[in-house]
Amino acid sequence: MIASVKQQKEPIAESDVCSLFPDFPASALKKPRRYKRILQPIWTEDKAKFIQVYLRYFVQITKHGAYIDGFAGPQNFDQPNSWAAALVLQSEPKWLRHFFLCELRKKSVKALEALVQEQPRTDTKGRKLQRKIEICPGDFNTSIDEILKSQSITQKEATFCLLDQWTFECHWDTLKKLAGYKQAPNNKIELLYFLGVGWMHRAFSGIRKNTEKAEKWWGRPDWRDLKTMPCQDIADLVRKRFERELEYRYVAAYPIFDKKKGNRVMYYMIHASDHDEAPALMVRAHNTAVRSLPKEVQQPLEFDHD
Repeated sequence: MIASVKQQKEPIAESDVCSLFPDFPASALKKPRRYKRILQPIWTEDKAKFIQVYLRYFVQITKHGAYIDGFAGPQNFDQPNSWAAALVLQSEPKWLRHFFLCELRKKSVKALEALVQEQPRTDTKGRKLQRKIEICPGDFNTSIDEILKSQSITQKEATFCLLDQWTFECHWDTLKKLAGYKQAPNNKIELLYFLGVGWMHRAFSGIRKNTEKAEKWWGRPDWRDLKTMPCQDIADLVRKRFERELEYRYVAAYPIFDKKKGNRVMYYMIHASDHDEAPALMVRAHNTAVRSLPKEVQQPLEFDHD
């Protein structure tokens, strides 16, 4: 994995630190932790399970939370076990309270509507579930304005946002809105952003005159510079932008492999959080969700502290 921790230049008082996970004590004064190298790959068919496991740990600590899925429909209708939104809704304990499932495609919206109808009204002990699940049809880059404007997500509510996009769907301005929603001393909305490097260069080659989509995705006119960069370098650049421009304290890039294509890296999952415990939870989720690494698979990089 590619990862980095932004060091604090000035001391921060513990009273100024608000925990994303309220049961943990504020720890901004501690030295940044080091995490062991992850020695197993995340396969494309395992990535939804990886997210589900991480959120399970997430809610066991927070006991509440909000979940935003920017591209919530199934990417493979014939593989229900790879549908992240379905796995997250099924996950126990059911302590996430607010769900915002966003989707542009009509077929996927119908699938989400059916998924919501299937959800139980009570937990395993027969108690009524205190959950609100909203389906938001349309372009997520527009829908996010209504979600944040409604203030349905409070400033202190632990919030997680999954962005499993098709190449250029998620605008950089949308990331800025998500990162800027929570006001200090509250921690930012936590992000899991999938960067589709496996077909990115091919997508770049298909852009001729209409460059608006790529420019909105990258947020700057220099997106053409990415055409000649190796996939790992692109992922590292995106990671650094999350750290420096979106101002997340912990940012890591996890490679997602495809067994059917010679263990080729198809995605990098960029994980961005402000809380000291989030990287440890992610490493723990990874170890739970995936299998052992074959010798021929590329080794992910260790955490790199600037």
